[in-house]
Amino acid sequence: MLLTLLSAPAFAAPIPKFDDPRALLVAIYDQIEASEDWENFDSDAAFNELDAFSTTLHASFVAADEALKADGQDIGVLDFSPFINGQDSAGMDFAVGEPKIKRGRAIIAVNITGYQPKQITFELIDEGEKGWKIEDIILPGYDGSGPERLSDYFANPF
Repeated sequence: MLLTLLSAPAFAAPIPKFDDPRALLVAIYDQIEASEDWENFDSDAAFNELDAFSTTLHASFVAADEALKADGQDIGVLDFSPFINGQDSAGMDFAVGEPKIKRGRAIIAVNITGYQPKQITFELIDEGEKGWKIEDIILPGYDGSGPERLSDYFANPF
């Protein structure tokens, strides 16, 4: 279900402007939790979580996605949700931490409990009229090699 949200529904609602970086992440995780009740979830009223990306991160996403699709890969660059570092949020609980804000930038950790507890760290930027946006996501590594930045993955998705 979460991949459906990430694939940009045809009539998705526009993302609201967030004047608080924590409010942006709370809205994203509330939407993820609500999507678990798929019988009652209105995907047309939901915003596309990728619209929470900053101008820079969104451009990196688009470039990486286009490169993979040009290489013949149908799924594209995101075959997982960077917000949960996986494909299925069932059984997960989310705790959005308090932001550390300095000069139009913020960092916030989200603790995820459930099957595989993990922490995902978000770097956000205040884009003025667009509000707070996600500049990068620091994900726990899969192979024990340490954290991985979503921006680095977009830079080299092959």
